[in-house]
Formats: sequence, C-alpha cells, structure tokens
Amino acid sequence: RSRDEKTDGIPPAKDIHTYPGGTSVGTFSGVWPRYARFWSDGDAPALDGTAETDVGRDTLKSIVSWLESLAVSDPAAFEGLRALSPMNEPGHLAGLYDGDPPIRTDRETYLPPLPRDVAKKYLAEVNGKLGNKGRTAVPDGNHLRVLYWLNDAVETFRGSKLPGLGKELHVNIHESLFAPDDLPDPAPDADYGDNTNAMSVVGSWWRSATRPDERKTWAVLDVHHYHAWGTECSGTVEGAPSGRFACGDAGERKEVTSRCLSWASGVYRPAIEAECEGGLRLASAEFSAGTHHSVRHACNDASTLRLMLEGQVADARGADVELFWWSWKLPYGGAFRRAWSLRHLLYVLGVLGSPDEGPFHCGDHVRPPGEPEDASI
Repeated sequence: RSRDEKTDGIPPAKDIHTYPGGTSVGTFSGVWPRYARFWSDGDAPALDGTAETDVGRDTLKSIVSWLESLAVSDPAAFEGLRALSPMNEPGHLAGLYDGDPPIRTDRETYLPPLPRDVAKKYLAEVNGKLGNKGRTAVPDGNHLRVLYWLNDAVETFRGSKLPGLGKELHVNIHESLFAPDDLPDPAPDADYGDNTNAMSVVGSWWRSATRPDERKTWAVLDVHHYHAWGTECSGTVEGAPSGRFACGDAGERKEVTSRCLSWASGVYRPAIEAECEGGLRLASAEFSAGTHHSVRHACNDASTLRLMLEGQVADARGADVELFWWSWKLPYGGAFRRAWSLRHLLYVLGVLGSPDEGPFHCGDHVRPPGEPEDASI
C-alpha cells in the first residue's frame, strides 16, 4: 500500500515479521501453538552445510532484490517506501531457556548455539573492534546465532542499491534474547528493558555491525519497549503486589512513572551512545500505553493512559528516539483497545470523535451474494 501511504504523508517501513518455522516463541511467532523451528531446522542446517538452501538469508536477499526492482517497475510504490526491517524481535524469549539453571525447564531451547569454530571467529571479529575506551565485550552464548544472522542482514542491505536510493534499514533486537547469566554483571531486579547491561551488549554489537556514517544515515537501531511486560514500571487497578502503582493513586503513580517513563533518555540512548557515539539514529518501533499485560489488572482510566502516552512521547522526543505505536486500530480488541489501539485511545482522550470499532460484532452473520434470505439450499 505504499502508494496510498505516501499520499497520506506516512511512508511505511516494511517489516519481515517472521520466517518459515517461526523465529521466536509465542503467539506472535506465526506458527503458534507449534514450537519455533527457524533457528534449529532452518538456520542451523544452513550454517552446518547440511541444507540445500539457506531459507532465512535467501528470503531476505529475494525481498531486497524485489524492493530494488520497484525503483524501475513501480516508482510510485518505491517512493512511498521508507525502510525495511529484516526480522521482528529475533530470538525473543530465548534467554528464558539458556540460563543456569534455565527459567524454562519444560523443553529445550529453540535457539541452538553457533558451531564452535564459527562462534569463536565471530566473537573475535566483534570484540576485536572494542578499542581502549572501556567498552563492553559481547559475551559468548546462544544469542550469537541471532547476532550473526543480523550482521549478515546488514551486509546484504549495505551491498544493495537501497542505501544509495535513500532507503533505511531498521534493525530490531530484543533484550530477552540474552540469557541473564550471559550478561556482564546482570541486575536481577531490573526489568529486561531497564537493564543497562543488556543494552550495553546491544550497543557493542551494533558498533561492530555498522559504521559511524551508516548509523547517522540509513542504519537505524530499533529496540521495542513496553511497560506492560515489566514488573518495575507496571500499574494495576489494585496496586501492589501485582503492580508497582495503583491506577487511582495519583501520588504513587507519579513517583513510579517519573522514573519509568524516562527509558529513552535514561537507559536506551545513553547505553547505546556509550558503546558507539553521539548522533546515531535510534527508534523504538513498538510501544503502547499499557501498564500491565493482563487486561483484568491494567489501568484503563483516561488520566493514566494520557500520562503513559504523553510521558513516553515527551521523553523519546527529548532523547531523539523515534517511536512507532503498536497498532493504529484494533477494532475487535475489546478491552485492550484503550491502551493498545492508538485510534481508540485518541477517542478516549477526546481527540477523535468516534471509537475504534469494526463493522461486525460477535454473532453477526454477513450474507454472501446469492444466499437465500430464508436460508434454504
């Protein structure tokens, strides 16, 4: 839809959300409720030399080639394209399986380690660029398979025509990729998103995968951040112990959010810049006003939702971190809409005049053309 989106003044970033077999576990994997198999059954055989094709890298290269072709075959569509995101939250939650002891013990990890020789060579390459500035070393661990794949994705984009044609690469990475024990001096009481040690590792890897001029132009680092899935910044109707603040307690809410809403300026940009340098481009391409992952507990009052929206936007703007809302509309999202549908939230806040509702409701029957009104066959 890039032609339409360009005319609306909103050039889209095309996200390859998942790959054959699923690149993470959970309902967002594309294969739920089946277990993710991309890394174990797709990427691992490709690197081991036992697969005929490299389904992940070949797919990405094909999409990059197709986007390049649009510059000639469909210039209007190509003009409307802003960026490509090569993979969404790769290896998300893999760190739950790789600790000592692992947090999840019911099944083996879906993210196998790199072959030992490949891992040693890649670690030497990544950490060989540290210099003498007290930067963070990227640790060994199963996460190297994802970092290695993303490094190849950057190489593919760099070698294409897209950077020279003004297009961007938005590289998404999630802190839950790392097993807690793999991180340098992990802070066990901190949410993953607030753990500067995890963010420092991300920044160190990003410095090795990109050049300074690229980080200021077409290479954009993207780290998603939600308060709804953390414990330190969560808010609930009932307050403690299920949340750090109660929705109706204005004083408690202000005390917690005054710290938590400064993630972009207090955690994200400082940690990445400490490993790279100033002026690099950063994004957080998923955020919401949600205060808890369970809608039964989450705050749905307008004052809290306004605070969550405006606080995050103001902090990100000050830190020069570009934000993308989780979803413009969720017409069938029920109670989730107030905190997760931007269109519905703007209605709740009085900005828009109509709610985010679909044309159909549970139990509605839409008669297809030709169906008899008396239901006869």
